[in-house]
Amino acid sequence: MFFSKVFPGPGIRTRHPFAVTFVLVLACAFLQYQGRRYLGQRTPFGLFYIPVMASAILGGWRPALFASSVSLLLALLLVVPEFTFYISRPQDMGAMVVFITVCLFICAMAAVLERAEGRAHAFLLSAQEREHTLGALLGASPTAVLGIVSDGKIRFASESVARVFDYRPGELIGQSFEVLVVNGLRQLRGEGLNNLFNADTLGSVSELQELQCRRKDGSLFPAEASLAVADVPSGRLVVSYIADISERREAERKILHAARHDPLTGLPNRALVYELGAHLLASARRHGDSIAILFFDLDRFKPINDTYGHTVGDKMLQQVAQRLKSGLRGNDLVGRLGGDEFVAVLSDIRADDAVLRMASGFLHTLSEPYRIDALELRTSPSIGISVYPNDGDDLDTLIRHADAAMYHAKNAGRNTCQFFTQEIYLHARQTFDLEQRLRHSITDSDFDLVYQPFIDLRSRKFVGVEALLRWRGMDASNMAQERFIAAAERIGLIKPLGEWVLQQACLQHEKWRNLGLPPLRMAVNVSAVQFREKDFSERAARIIQHSGVNPSCIEFEVTESAIMSDVEEAADMLARLKHDGVSIALDDFGTGYSSLSYLSQFPINKLKIDKSFILNIDTDARSLAIAETVIALGKKLGMTVIAEGIESQAGIKMLANIGCDLGQGFFISKPIRPDHLVEWYYQAQYEHLFV
Repeated sequence: MFFSKVFPGPGIRTRHPFAVTFVLVLACAFLQYQGRRYLGQRTPFGLFYIPVMASAILGGWRPALFASSVSLLLALLLVVPEFTFYISRPQDMGAMVVFITVCLFICAMAAVLERAEGRAHAFLLSAQEREHTLGALLGASPTAVLGIVSDGKIRFASESVARVFDYRPGELIGQSFEVLVVNGLRQLRGEGLNNLFNADTLGSVSELQELQCRRKDGSLFPAEASLAVADVPSGRLVVSYIADISERREAERKILHAARHDPLTGLPNRALVYELGAHLLASARRHGDSIAILFFDLDRFKPINDTYGHTVGDKMLQQVAQRLKSGLRGNDLVGRLGGDEFVAVLSDIRADDAVLRMASGFLHTLSEPYRIDALELRTSPSIGISVYPNDGDDLDTLIRHADAAMYHAKNAGRNTCQFFTQEIYLHARQTFDLEQRLRHSITDSDFDLVYQPFIDLRSRKFVGVEALLRWRGMDASNMAQERFIAAAERIGLIKPLGEWVLQQACLQHEKWRNLGLPPLRMAVNVSAVQFREKDFSERAARIIQHSGVNPSCIEFEVTESAIMSDVEEAADMLARLKHDGVSIALDDFGTGYSSLSYLSQFPINKLKIDKSFILNIDTDARSLAIAETVIALGKKLGMTVIAEGIESQAGIKMLANIGCDLGQGFFISKPIRPDHLVEWYYQAQYEHLFV
């Protein structure tokens, strides 16, 4: 290759150097032979230097050695006419020695030059490879590399600038870096650039910094860059590494949006509602304006979710969100706090009437039918309203007060709105305090069970008790069971509390058995929330089995409202309880849904007439008529009937005469402690208290 550069030719060196050598030697031999024949001269050995030299140039030392050997053989043949290798003349011998020596020298030089050529070629290849590799690495990098000289112009640009800026590298050479960088890289402007070129240090001179860049088409994009100083043969360069971070910024935006927005509805979530709401509140505070908080809760949404599934429920929530957004002004805020709870922040409120008009509009809009697939569903909102500055000075207080007003609206009949008042605040505070005390009391087992006996009205014999829960401490002794049971249901503690009641009642039943009492029936109240738990029957069966009580001695009292909220589920639950051996009593019959059409479908053993129909049975004909009707109905359905709230001897006799089976009330006994029940039992048995 080296000789092919010095002596340009047809490239025979790399193709057939030995054949060409042989041809050249034959040509020289022919010329020598002709010269001798016609000129009569002795063979000039120097003529054979031509093919040897040509072979060394064209092929290296191997063809040169081959040419020397062939030339020597032919020369000998031409020198010795008799075809012998005997050389008589000293000058011929000397000529041959000189010829051999020169040929060997030519071969040695050819070998040296060939090795030098190889090294030069390898060096050139290595340099080209390094240059190509460096260019490929810089071109493959997502980061654009720019070399900037002291006047701020670009002297070097990597191939990757085409991906980042849409420029070809050659288009940027000689242009100012400000063609690409709109904002940022202050170190390259004014004195900052001079300082970089005059600094003693090399290498990195800046941390990563954000900047705004411009593409060839003029569009702007965010970028990240760092600077370094390098010395190159042509002088000092400031090297800038610039990366496009548009995709990263978009990903961060999406992550931030997901973290601050509800994934189902796309509305701001609780965190963003509080953040943006605080800004609206601060603006109202600066300008002396008012803002209103509307707290929404959907009425009867849980039955829709349970009946049709969460997919349908989610689609309904999405439609609710769209209706809320369409009903707000541009400077208002609406978000989802979770579940079926939404909150709206109305800014620049001039009067309560304006808030009431908007709330009334939402009542109408959210109550319209929701068409989901083939279904047409309905719900309605309960809305609580609080207004700044009258109802609170910070957003958290305003939202809590609107929440309290919403619960007041829900308890007042649903599908209505309620402004926050101090009465609502006091009620909410008492409810909150009650719930907090209840949490601690459940943890500390600060409860007792008392037992109210019931008797057979015909034989006047003691046959069973109803377990009633009492809360110890503070003023809880006077607190109605219904009140703290409702609180336990609200805060999700009814499950452990109900299981504790059943467990204690079963254990007490066995203690009485060991003391000689007959096998009493133990009636235990079951909360509606507890009854709707999917695994209630399994958990109850485990507790009863573990205590050793015969399941036939246990009776669960459930209300009409508990079983009528979902008839199919209730029927299935009652069947499972019946299969486990326990009895079922329908408590407070006549005060709920009056669901006579469903009564025959449920495996109920006992009807319990509400005390409101029993208290005045001996003086009120209507109460007596209702009691007679319920007793007759129960008898027709094969059920035992028990009356609660008996307050007189006359009541006992009257109920016995009209066919009532069992009775319970203060006249028979108030709820008593378990250690007093044995004494009460023997006293009632031997003194015939109820005859």
